[in-house]
Amino acid sequence: MWHTALASVSLAVAATTLALGVLKLLAARRAPTLVLTLTASSLFHAGAVFLLTAPPVYRAVGDATGVPHLAALLAHFAALLSVGHAHLKAHLWAAPDRTGAVLRRTVTAWAPLYAGVLAVMAALFAQADLGGPARPLLLPVDHACVPQVVALHLLYAVALLVVVTATVRQCRALRALDAPWLTPALDRYLRGFAAGVTLDLVHAVCLLAAVAAAAHGRRLDALAEGAWLTTAVSWLVAHFSFVRSSLHARHRDRGDYLTLRPLWQTVVRADPGLVLAPGLLWGGWDTRIALSRRLVEIRDGARSLRPWMSGAPAHVVAHLARRGRHPGVDVVAAQAAATLLYAAELRGAGRPPSPSDTRLPALPGEDVPAAGERAHLVLVARYLDHPLVLEALALVRRDAPTKCGTP
Repeated sequence: MWHTALASVSLAVAATTLALGVLKLLAARRAPTLVLTLTASSLFHAGAVFLLTAPPVYRAVGDATGVPHLAALLAHFAALLSVGHAHLKAHLWAAPDRTGAVLRRTVTAWAPLYAGVLAVMAALFAQADLGGPARPLLLPVDHACVPQVVALHLLYAVALLVVVTATVRQCRALRALDAPWLTPALDRYLRGFAAGVTLDLVHAVCLLAAVAAAAHGRRLDALAEGAWLTTAVSWLVAHFSFVRSSLHARHRDRGDYLTLRPLWQTVVRADPGLVLAPGLLWGGWDTRIALSRRLVEIRDGARSLRPWMSGAPAHVVAHLARRGRHPGVDVVAAQAAATLLYAAELRGAGRPPSPSDTRLPALPGEDVPAAGERAHLVLVARYLDHPLVLEALALVRRDAPTKCGTP
């Protein structure tokens, strides 16, 4: 039961981590940054660690390659490289411009250590006489009397200690800078990130303790296997804040995407050709890309309705707002909603464009800064069925023959 539970945990964490890696890869494709790219790569390496230590995968790798316990070496490689990604990210965060120059300097300084450790670990593994059952979490305990195995894990633990110490010190130095771009969210993430990376050492220390006990004839298999859970916890802690902020952003994007749907339908209904051609297959999974496409289509649709944009709806909305019938409304958003609804109605009914002397020169709110356009359009979408807008449109339709110049 215990081993089944550990295998289930490994597979579950592997699936979750790899899925998060795919999401980060999509985010890096949308907004290419070194931090996002490194995060995605780190998650893929972490997923590989948990996948390789799942007994079915562990045995399958050994059977496929003809090298027993090869998955254990590959898991150590992936774990060390994953922590190395965290090390690189800490250096990137500390750089004011976060450019590739920082990455190149860090790689140049630390590459010999990583390459040397990996090469020596591979050599020790090749020289070791390994056999016995395929128990991924107990390889060093089962071979505690094999010098190469003990040396391999000692080297791994020392390298992990050096890299984790450097990473934590870099995070602490970054938090001490008190830079203006160090937001509370990033500060919380750095604390969790440093704590999560430090937890990686717990598994290494517990494993070495179990090896030392086995070398003296005492088996502490439960300690060696149970300590593996700290690795899962370490990745959860290290990435929780970052993933949480990403999920919150995705939730906001999804919410805005759905909120904008009625406005999108209003402005593109008369001209379906405004809808952009489908993008790449995985673009449909990326909410930010879908939201960006929807915003572009709404802007294009609003421009196509400009000849039918009468000034009457905006004037009536302003008049009703001044009378205090609907306190607390955003007049500009309500004017834009009423204008678009009426323009789409006229065009859909086959009416001629509004006379030039009653036509709006620009849609209300069209001059909002680019950074505030999304929030403005979301607000406009929410006002499509607002009582103020509906009342204004009813008055405009009633007075249309005399005030709007329509037949």
